This record gives sequence, C-alpha cells and structure tokens, in this order.
Amino acid sequence: MKTLWTIPVLALGVASATQAATTIYGSANANTYVNNNDDGTSLGIDGGLSHFGFRGNSEIDPSITAVFDARLYADIVEAGAPQALRGHVGLEGEFGTVRLFGGPTPLTKTQSYLNLMDEDPINFSLILGDGMLATGNLPTGAKFEGYNTGINFTSNDLGNGLSFDGAVLPAQNPNGETGISLAATMAQQAFSVSGAFEVNGANTNTQLFRLVGEYYLNEITVGGLLQFAGNGDQDLNGTSFVGFAELPLDITRWQNRLRLTGGYSAQENDAETIDETQLMFAGMHEIRFSNQVSAYNFAEVFLPEESEGNATRFGTGLRVRF
Repeated sequence: MKTLWTIPVLALGVASATQAATTIYGSANANTYVNNNDDGTSLGIDGGLSHFGFRGNSEIDPSITAVFDARLYADIVEAGAPQALRGHVGLEGEFGTVRLFGGPTPLTKTQSYLNLMDEDPINFSLILGDGMLATGNLPTGAKFEGYNTGINFTSNDLGNGLSFDGAVLPAQNPNGETGISLAATMAQQAFSVSGAFEVNGANTNTQLFRLVGEYYLNEITVGGLLQFAGNGDQDLNGTSFVGFAELPLDITRWQNRLRLTGGYSAQENDAETIDETQLMFAGMHEIRFSNQVSAYNFAEVFLPEESEGNATRFGTGLRVRF
C-alpha cells in the first residue's frame, strides 16, 4: 500500500513547490447488473469505476514543463477506502515525456482501443486469460493489471504518426522480477496500430506480446487485438483474439454509440495437461446527453469449452464527469 500512495504524495509536493495550476476532475460511475452463472442468478450494484483526481503543470523554462497527475479510485456504492491506482510526476519537452508513474504500463494502455468509455464495465480480462480454469499462471495485460511505480518514457511524434512508449517496472515483491514494457504506435487519419511487448514484473518469468489496431470509416470503427502470453516456469502459453466494431445509432436526439465485441482465447501447456478454450461476446450502448453525462447499457457472455462455467451479465449504468 505504501507504493500506491507514492504518486499522490509526490504530486502534492510538486504542486506545493512550483505553485502549479491544478485541475480537479473526476467521474461518478455506477451500474446495476444481473449476473447468471453456475451458482444461480444474482443482482448487484457496482460503483468501483468512480474516481477523483487532480493534475497540473508548471513551466520550468520555455522548453521544459513539470507535470503531475494523481487519480484515486473508490467505490461510491460501498464507500470503501480509496486506492491510488494511477498517477505520475514528470517532465515533458521536445525530448518527449519522462515520468515516475503509478499507472498502466505501455502494453496495458494499448487496451484503450477497446474502450467505448474511459471506464468500461465489461471485463476484458476474462477473454485475455482470466476466464480459464488455470488462472493466475499468465498475465493478461488487462486494464487494471500492470499498475506499479516505475520509470516511463513517452516520445513525441517521431514522424508519420509514429511514437514510442517504454517503461521499467520494479518487482512488486521479493520473489518478483524487474520487468520492462514497450509499445510503438502508428496513428494515421484512417487507422491506428500498436505493437507492444512486456516482461511482467509481478509474475515471475512471464511475457506478453500484443498487436492491436483499428480502422476508421466515416463514423464507423472496426478493430482487433491479438495477444500471446507465456509462462516459462510452467511451460504454459495463451493466445487471445478480440474483434470489435463501434458505430453510431440515430435512435434518440442525443448522440448514441454502439460497440459489439467478440473474442476467443486458448491456453495450453507442453505437458498437454492443460488445453482450454473460451468464447466471449459483448455489447455496449452509450447515450451521451452531454460531454459530462452518459447513460449506458451493456451485456456480456462467457462460454468456456466446458459448459460448466458459462456466465452472462447484463446491466445499465450512469456516468457523471466533473
């Protein structure tokens, strides 16, 4: 927990020392859902996607600016203690941006392609590996995975929309391994594509490789994600593929967006004692009343190779930004 509080403490120090202009921001995000699995059907309320943060910058000289950002996540339904899951302090300039960070790794950030909203209730970690019976053996590179204090460098545009993002990730426990996370992105008017590689610092001797991109056709976006994960100690390998499409809907006077997602994942080991597959289908519909207020509906279905373990979840929610 000490590591989690490093970022906001440092950010407060930067704000105090430099008298930086600070912006306060946040999001109240809650949804109610129906979950159906082997244990039966249940109704739940989730407010864990809500957050509160502050960010700012202060010019050191005309070519270098000090920046900071700290975000605390808290469940507004259960009123639990907040956790510092994302933030950084750093310097940016013509060289790019160097940060001491406590946020998503460069590989984890590539999952932003999948997000219709900044805080998404759909659980993509299941299709990236967590849905398998052999859980905990492979990292998934999911949205809330890979959060750690480390050193991160992000380049400016290197030309033709190419940029680079890299980080060194200290081990999270004495038995962990220091890791690295690297990503390169090519962003053009018609498409964006990223390739990323990570040696995970929290899971011993595990690696991930990811290729993800999307293509824009007027107001319609189509894309896909291909990921390979490996655990050298257990000779375990995982493969995941996710395809998605986002399109507008003219069903109300407010802006409507619909995203459809389908995915396939598989895990196997060299001893052939593990050989599992799983399918996922999900849909999410968002109504944007304004830039600050959105309502959304969502549904997801997980279908492992064995019928035991099938799960469905659907619900509706509201997000208010400030």
